[in-house]
Amino acid sequence: MSTHAITVGGYLVLLALGFVLWFTTRTDAHPRLTSLSKMFEHLLRYRGTRLGLIIFWWWLGWHFLVNVVQY
Repeated sequence: MSTHAITVGGYLVLLALGFVLWFTTRTDAHPRLTSLSKMFEHLLRYRGTRLGLIIFWWWLGWHFLVNVVQY
């Protein structure tokens, strides 16, 4: 088995777990788990969190979308 197949398999497992978690929070089957929208609504209530999220998106865009590596 190649490392590429292991990597793709790992990402597929994470994607499947994400869908399972999303589905269980939407159906209110587990009252201790909150939905993603309610979690973001609670987190983005604070100015510091919003500022941190804006800085994170700027950093992500700068490092992966703007910065071009010259060969």
